[in-house]
Amino acid sequence: MVLEKLKNVPDPTYVHQTPLTAFITSLFAAAGMPENEARLSAEVLVDADMNGIDTHGVCYNLDLHYLTGLLNGYINPTPNVQVTYQTPGTAVIDADRGMAMIASVRAMELAIEKAKTTGMASVAVKNSSHYGAAGYYARLALEHDMIGYTMSSGGGRVIIPMNGRYPWMGTNPMAFAAPAGEEPPFVIDMASSMTSYGKVSIAQAFGVDIPEGWAQDANGEPVTDISKRSEAIGQPPLGGDYDHGAHKGTGIGIMADVLGGVLPGERLSGMMLDNPKGGRFCHYFQATRIDGFRPADEFKSDMDDMLRAFRAQEPAPNAAGEVLYPGYPDSEYVTKRIEQGVPLPRHTVNYFKKMADTLNVEFTI
Repeated sequence: MVLEKLKNVPDPTYVHQTPLTAFITSLFAAAGMPENEARLSAEVLVDADMNGIDTHGVCYNLDLHYLTGLLNGYINPTPNVQVTYQTPGTAVIDADRGMAMIASVRAMELAIEKAKTTGMASVAVKNSSHYGAAGYYARLALEHDMIGYTMSSGGGRVIIPMNGRYPWMGTNPMAFAAPAGEEPPFVIDMASSMTSYGKVSIAQAFGVDIPEGWAQDANGEPVTDISKRSEAIGQPPLGGDYDHGAHKGTGIGIMADVLGGVLPGERLSGMMLDNPKGGRFCHYFQATRIDGFRPADEFKSDMDDMLRAFRAQEPAPNAAGEVLYPGYPDSEYVTKRIEQGVPLPRHTVNYFKKMADTLNVEFTI
């Protein structure tokens, strides 16, 4: 399986969560961010690595989005993040072009606080940047016995609309998290495309060819030979074509545009002008009190029963593994990486050394 190949980092350097977070914090602070906001941003990224979501951790995105954006002026290192509109159950936050983690954590925390009174609350963020792994924000609701939900819109034009020739919208991800009692929580974190475009970058770095549906050229033909990635102009939506459900992937992506973009007054992702320095994003966050429906402990007990019954299903004879639900493998990655550390590819380590030297930061990993 290609996805398994991308998890096997060649010649890795293992770094534990605490020192990795500290080093990334030092890079962001050296690029002009306040220490506390630099640390929060680093924590969100390293959390993705700890959960096995390597496409949204530190290995590729500092160069692709964050550190590059801070240094070239597209990301504001000292934003004035503020609530510009609110009601008892809703709000809009302007991220002031800052690191999206700052406004996004604040937005989800505000949704949770409002939901304590209203039962359900939503907060939209505009004028932002790439917020990393969507699941991080959805999971913030779990410790409050709430269900968390988020979507993000914008960025570079990556997804080619069904029957379209050129890319128009971002990968527009969504995440949904529901707590359980003893079982790992249910957490689905997915793009509206066939896969995260970050996986294509990992495949290129590792020299691994990709499946049909991960990249497409200007003639609508799939690109699978990773050495020809330069011919790819984007990705089809989830499903690939109409017969395989591309209208559903398209719909999910437009949902993100509606909730994250149109609702707070941003443009649709494809209407945000591309900027050579980076991509502009907007987001949506929602928190729902479980005890607004029934006691949370009863809900979590029933979630345990349902998730265990799901995992107990008999695997197909030729299945690649056991039956798992979204969120379960993440918990296994956390356990494994607490013990072993996060595997950093050689090119990532070299990039970190280069940036430590550029920013006059001690290389501590």
